[in-house]
Amino acid sequence: MTSLDENKLKNIFCEVLGLPVQEITDALAYNTCAQWDSLKHLQMVAMLEETFDVEFEMDDIIAMENYGKVKEILRKYLV
Repeated sequence: MTSLDENKLKNIFCEVLGLPVQEITDALAYNTCAQWDSLKHLQMVAMLEETFDVEFEMDDIIAMENYGKVKEILRKYLV
């Protein structure tokens, strides 16, 4: 069982979206963050899969609408 390293997760969000770490909160959402477009979403998914050695199902990729949900979905794959 691998646990979620939230620092790694936040670093991915910072790198992909170009945001400072203090802006990465559970409330950060796809529809309210101008930087988080469909291309950045796919880039983020690819980095998450590579970093955490997981492969997401399409329904989960679509459901990743905010940082909190990404954490929840990622935890599901790490157990």
